[in-house]
Order: sequence, then C-alpha cells, then structure tokens
Amino acid sequence: MSSEKQQSFESMIESYEGRLTDADKKLISIILGEPSETVYLSSAELASRANVHASTVVRLARKLGFDGFPDMRHKIRQDFEYKKSTSDKIKQRIDLIEKGSNLADLIESEIAAIAAISNTVTQNQIDDVVNRIYKAKSIFIVGRGSAAPLITHFERRLRRSGIQCRVALNLQRRDLAEHLIGIQKGDAIVVFGFQSINSLPSGYSALIESARSIGAHSIAIGDSTILTARPKPDMVLSVSRPKEGVMQLRSGPMLICEALAMTLLHKKSKKAVRGVESLQHLRANFLENNTNK
Repeated sequence: MSSEKQQSFESMIESYEGRLTDADKKLISIILGEPSETVYLSSAELASRANVHASTVVRLARKLGFDGFPDMRHKIRQDFEYKKSTSDKIKQRIDLIEKGSNLADLIESEIAAIAAISNTVTQNQIDDVVNRIYKAKSIFIVGRGSAAPLITHFERRLRRSGIQCRVALNLQRRDLAEHLIGIQKGDAIVVFGFQSINSLPSGYSALIESARSIGAHSIAIGDSTILTARPKPDMVLSVSRPKEGVMQLRSGPMLICEALAMTLLHKKSKKAVRGVESLQHLRANFLENNTNK
C-alpha cells in the first residue's frame, strides 16, 4: 500500500479491474453500509456477518492491494473518521433544529447526504460524463423500481435541452433487448441503481457488454453499492451517503442529475435555446387549439 492510501476505499473498489465474487460483494456491501462497526470487527467477525469464509476477507483485501485485512481495516477507519468529522461539522449547523421530529431528522439526514457528495463525485467527473452525452446521438436511460422518479426527471431535463432520449423502465431482459434496437456507436446508456446490486436492470451485464462491443458509452449513477457492479461501465457517479443502510430519498442523485443537466445546458446552449423556443411554440399551439374547441 502506497499510492492506494491516497484513494478512498470506495474509489479503490471502483478502480479495481479484476473480478469480484458474490462473496466479495457481500463483504463490500457490509463495509460500505456500516463502516462505523466494520472498523472494530476482526476478519472472522466480518466474515461471519457476510456468511462467508474468513479467508475470503483476506483475499478481498489483497485483491484491492492491501497487505492484509488489518491494512484494509486501517484504510476504512481513516475514511470513516474523515467522513465523521465532516458530519460533525454539519450537525453543528443544525443544532437548532428540534430533536425528535421526523422532519428534523429527515432534514439532518439529507443535509449530510448532500454534503457528502463532494467526497465521491468531482466536477471533472461531471464534465467527462457530459462530454459523452454531448457527443452522443441518442441517450438510453435504463433503471427500475425506486429509480423511476429520478429517471423521469432526468429524461425530462435532457429532452428540454434538445437531447434525444429513450427510457427503459422496469423492463425484463427480452423487452430491454428489443427496446435498445438501433443503439449505435457513440450513443450513451445511463443506468441507475441503488442500495443493492439486485436493483440494477434485469440483463445489466448483457447491456454493458453490448454497449462496449458496439462502441456506445455506458454510465452508471447510484450509491456506493454500484461500485461493485460488474462488468464495469465506462463511468460511474457514485453518490455515497453517511448512512447507506437507511437511504430513503434521492436528494444526492437528484443533485448530480441537475449538475449534469446544467453543465450540458451551458455546453449546448444554442441547441437548448432552440429546444425551449420549440417547446414554447408547441405549447402555444396546444393552448390555441384547446381554446378553439
């Protein structure tokens, strides 16, 4: 461990090029979901929680470039202490919020979640994703379940900027394959996934591999669990929360989508203006037709 120590544990998982087994993914899910407890567990205790063999914990540590589990645990502790100090500063700002209120707890949780975005997503990453979307002829947005409201909002923001989008929501493998007929080199596929690898679209692996073989860009947006998705997409925007296990709202991912849309708007300002003008013209026609009824 040398240069790896400059990275966060999450970024090390994302940059790992090798294969992650199901047992590895269970361990990573526990580590990222409850870091405050993980830093005090032995390799045997961590293995017991994931219901895997203790040797799997050691193998995972070495896969990621650590000397062993103690070295990996030290890195997890460093990350946790940094995030905790950030969280403590945030809590100081909201001490005046009435304790015990569901609204107050929710506000506190979302403030912490939004503040944590800068730990995992940079403007450079936003710019890189926007460049791929900007050059794409068509954007395919794929997801299921609780990602639906976010997908709908993101598609609408892109469409209003003059971007051609197609949405594949809650589709099974056969239907997803049919929906993606016509995808071409240079197009972009944006996949959403949250809380569990099982939340990814059915046929995710085939989707990423097909995009790669065609020459289309693949982009994944989600929480820290999406870092374990394999095969890896071309780009990942992982929005980590201080408490992954109690994740409910999508404030963080929504903010990321807004950052993408706003950055794209500046990049495609002329086309976006034409799109808005076209929308206004269509709205005027619809209102006029409604008046004439």
